[in-house]
Amino acid sequence: MKCETAKLQHKGELQAFADLLYRENVKSYLEIGCKFGGSLWAIAHRLTRGSRVVAADLPHGDTSFKNTEPHLRECVKALKTAGYDAHLIIGDSTDPQVIEKIYALGPFDAVFIDANHTKPYVLKDFENYSKVASKLIAFHDINFFRPNGLPPHKKPIEVPEVWKEISKDRRHLEIIMGETSPIGCRDNGIGVIWTT
Repeated sequence: MKCETAKLQHKGELQAFADLLYRENVKSYLEIGCKFGGSLWAIAHRLTRGSRVVAADLPHGDTSFKNTEPHLRECVKALKTAGYDAHLIIGDSTDPQVIEKIYALGPFDAVFIDANHTKPYVLKDFENYSKVASKLIAFHDINFFRPNGLPPHKKPIEVPEVWKEISKDRRHLEIIMGETSPIGCRDNGIGVIWTT
């Protein structure tokens, strides 16, 4: 299955995040923005079988990744077969109907936000889903930087800016293992905020 191999996070960072969830005794997990389901798959398998695992995604929201939905569906189906209480919600994470469906499955010990990376959407996701995160809420790409910016057809990645704003007065952890390239590019990074 593609979800076993297609992880769009730094391997070490994802493992450290999954280990943190295990130590925090997370038994319910929500992931906003899943693509092929790679991180969902890796994290679910670090949680106790029977844990509730919810994936919310808008396939083709980023046109650089095509045909992700069949892989994500296969991933959630396999998690159910493996004994997890797995659910898939297709749609825009800021849509009131999607929010309602997610809330009906909550609350969640941990929430991971990795959807639309523009500031308005990251802030909306934080506002909406911090309300159902009983222990932790996390963000991907807190360390993203391109000295020359992204190509004009790509949406900006503004997670680092949002992360600085929302983490400064809260208990938090930054999981950053990726290196800066010789031309100053940086990727990845997972930021975690404790909600209690």
